Amino acid sequence: MKIALVQSVWQPDPRDNLQHVLGMIDQACQQRSLDFVCLAEFFLGPAWYMPGQAHLRGVTDTTLTSAVFEQLSAMARKHRVHLVCGSVVEQMPDGRYCNTSVLLDRDGNNIGQANKIHPFANEAVSCVAGDTLAVHDTEFGPIGIAVCSDFWIPETIRILALKGATTIFLPGGSLRQNLPAMINAFRATAYLSAVNMVYCGPVGKITGVRGNTSITVEFAGTSLIATPQGLLAQAPPDAAAVLEATLSGEAILALRQANASDDTWMGLGLRQPQAYGALEQDYVGLNRDLGAEISLRMRQITPGASAP
Repeated sequence: MKIALVQSVWQPDPRDNLQHVLGMIDQACQQRSLDFVCLAEFFLGPAWYMPGQAHLRGVTDTTLTSAVFEQLSAMARKHRVHLVCGSVVEQMPDGRYCNTSVLLDRDGNNIGQANKIHPFANEAVSCVAGDTLAVHDTEFGPIGIAVCSDFWIPETIRILALKGATTIFLPGGSLRQNLPAMINAFRATAYLSAVNMVYCGPVGKITGVRGNTSITVEFAGTSLIATPQGLLAQAPPDAAAVLEATLSGEAILALRQANASDDTWMGLGLRQPQAYGALEQDYVGLNRDLGAEISLRMRQITPGASAP
């Protein structure tokens, strides 16, 4: 399975981001014979709920039937490639929002999507959390998709692997200060769940003011491709880039075959689910409402403001 990641850079005018990304997809596919192309989280630009970005409401969010997806579908058909459409702030039919990734097949058809289950920061008060972890059948077998901070909850990737995914695509956005931890965790996750991991993040910086406080958020690219054996490719933190790799689902299935001479932790055959009942019981932080805490904090910073 030949894949490429399109790490894009937010343009000065967010309305230019889609054409920037489409151009990168076009060039990547013309130069390579590809089976999958993966875009970054928020490839359309900063979400309107990020600091100081309220003016982008209606600009960088979209519906799944919009001209944005018509153009992405046309690109998938043109190059006969599967397209993991990064993630977008989806305006749902009921008017609510969700951080959503869509998978298009070689004909440009929507064959699956993943809704971010673990909203981060302001998303906790602005977006609906997903509640489903699904794998998607392709000619290369089942693949998984998780969105950004879903990766930081280990159960997410493990469940997708247990459902049969040999490759998991992860559109995300790494904050510069988190890069060392992100890279280490990414490599460890690929190893511990015996899965190919594909992460694609955007490059961009935003600044907003709340009350008397200036807040800067920097998304530092650093897209990654890893197998259980280690990192295959890493993009720079501050520039557009296309990463490519050839991944094998068969190699993953072979690693997962438990055998008497196995001296690694790559196989999933050592699991003892009967010992994991605590996962369904009360846990530390169960009674916290992070959405309410974030809303309160925002009101304290900006008196009289509503969230987000």
